[in-house]
Amino acid sequence: MEASGGISSVAELLSRIRQGMAPRALRLFAAQGLLPVSREELIRVVLILAADGDPEIAGAAQATLATFTGENLMEVMRLPDIEPLEIDLLSRCTRDEEIWIAAVQHPRTANETLRWLARQAPVKVQDVIIINQVRLLGCLELIEDLRANAQVGQDVLRRAREFEEEFLEKAIVWAAAEGGVAEVPEGPSIEDVLAELRAIGMRLPGGEIEPIKVAELEPAAPAELHDAFARIALMNTSQRVMEALKGTRESRLILVRDRSSLVVRAVMLSPKLTEMEIEQIAGMRSTSDEALRMIGGKTRWLRRYPVLRNLVFNPKTPAGLALQLVRRLSQRDLMLLGRDRNVSETVRKVAREVLEHRR
Repeated sequence: MEASGGISSVAELLSRIRQGMAPRALRLFAAQGLLPVSREELIRVVLILAADGDPEIAGAAQATLATFTGENLMEVMRLPDIEPLEIDLLSRCTRDEEIWIAAVQHPRTANETLRWLARQAPVKVQDVIIINQVRLLGCLELIEDLRANAQVGQDVLRRAREFEEEFLEKAIVWAAAEGGVAEVPEGPSIEDVLAELRAIGMRLPGGEIEPIKVAELEPAAPAELHDAFARIALMNTSQRVMEALKGTRESRLILVRDRSSLVVRAVMLSPKLTEMEIEQIAGMRSTSDEALRMIGGKTRWLRRYPVLRNLVFNPKTPAGLALQLVRRLSQRDLMLLGRDRNVSETVRKVAREVLEHRR
């Protein structure tokens, strides 16, 4: 590699690029596909340069990548020493479904890559993701990523729900066991590598997946809730599920607002959940829709009038559910509901009609 400015191998060049130490002229030369190396080595170099923070270099690298066939890229995917970062970049720089499927099935593929694919890929690739239960267990966030995919198939959604049901059954057993340690394998991650690339200004093609965050607390929330929130914010989905099942009241009041329906359902299935908490959750405007539907579907919970009342008066409660319960309100609450502009006009109108009928 005489044109490499003193760099003697592709491995050294890749290392220099990832450390932000390769000169711009050399990076541009390589991005244009001019390095005197094998095709596989060139692709490996161009892949990392497609994420270069310099738009000219990134553009040149992406144009060079476009000259290779799908089989050329697949040959790189088959290399015995391919790194998780290279699988990630290879997935991002193509729309080839066969390469995406190979990435999903590769044991070195990182959680971050699977999450990106789960949000982007068509149904054929989604099917491969949803049947790989080992990887789903190692990265439960994949379930919400699949649901966020605009192309998600109904069969994939059904399988996701079935997986959640099976996982929750096992998690409840783990939570009840002494020690309560979840038997969940951790999938490979490139989080540290990606952080290093961001630090030198690199930008991943196709954008990045933002972490699934816990819904923010209101500033006026009690101090103990803020303390619990700070601890929960550092947890992954699997850890939040276990916290929902065996944690404190404060944890449950935070996690019932979680963006993951799996976590919310774990809260509502927690053996520690009390009737007073259910009453409070039913009235919280930040409560997840999933939790409100679960409360509305439990006859024994609805026997407590405060729970029923809180559900109907909660603007977050789905209108269909609220309308089923309106007729069970007291006359005084019907009068108040008929004037409450926080709920939908439909619910207010039915409340006034029921009140008039009783009179």
